This record gives sequence, C-alpha cells and structure tokens, in this order.
Amino acid sequence: MLERILITGAGGQGVILLGRLLASSAVEHIPHITFFPSYGAEVRGGTSVCQVILSAKEIASPLSETFDSILVMNQISLENVIRQMKKNCLVLVNSSLCKIPPVSSKVVSVDATRLADNLGDTRVANFIMLGAYLAAKPVVTPLQAEKSIRELLAGKNMSLIELNIKAFRTGLES
Repeated sequence: MLERILITGAGGQGVILLGRLLASSAVEHIPHITFFPSYGAEVRGGTSVCQVILSAKEIASPLSETFDSILVMNQISLENVIRQMKKNCLVLVNSSLCKIPPVSSKVVSVDATRLADNLGDTRVANFIMLGAYLAAKPVVTPLQAEKSIRELLAGKNMSLIELNIKAFRTGLES
C-alpha cells in the first residue's frame, strides 16, 4: 500500500488539521506515515499545503512531487497543483470555491463550503472534504477518523466536536 496525499487551500481552512487528522487516524493500522505541513507566514489567507504519505514500506522522503490523491479547498491552490496531477490521481475539489478544470485525473466535485454553511459553520468544510475522500478511498475507516476527530479536538466544546463529526459524515454521504 502506498498513498501519497496532497491537501491544499488557504490558511484558516483547516488544511494542516486535516492532514494531522488523516495521519493520526492511520497510525494504528498503517506502519509507515509521514505528515509534512507547509504554510506561509500569514495567519489566515496565505497558502497552506500538507503532504501525508501512508505506506506499508519505509518512506524514503516525506515529500513527493506526484500524488495519488489531492484535496483542494480553493481556486488559487487548484491552479498551483494542476501540474502535479498525474493521470490516475484522485482529485477532490471544493466546487463551492473552485472551477473544475479539464484534466486527465479523476475529479470528484464536493460542494464542501456550501454544505458546511448549511450545517451552520463554514469552518467545517475541511471535514466534509475528509469524509468525501474516505468515501472514495477508504485508507482508514470512518470509525478511525471519528476517533481521531474526538482525540484531536479533545478539550474543545462538545458541540464543536459533534459539528465536526456531523460534517465528516455529511462528506461521507456526498
């Protein structure tokens, strides 16, 4: 098993949290995992990128130039990663904020921001994207992901945790 994942969007869209969550969800069942966040100096609005690699074998480098899956949260990020989309790449695009380009990759449109707004909080769009990704490629089980959501958000308001889990489940069903 080898899954190279790129998650990208604007600062404040939960890109780094999403990568951390995916890596921690896989830690009990996948022997080799890397999590490599990268973001600009801006607190919000700058580009955020996170690479997660899940592998049955040792990982030579935490960075990749090609990916098996790409999750894109906004238009600027989409324009920046088009060249990294290989032919068999699964690309999940937040269609609320992106125009889907004609590419040879398999593109899945997820209306994440609109769905998050319908749930009452735009900030949960990242968990909707995670749910949609795991519906398309079940590299970890929904139960593992929900457990990680609860662990990573421990200490936060219980209603916030439940809202994020609801968003995750919405993504699974979209």
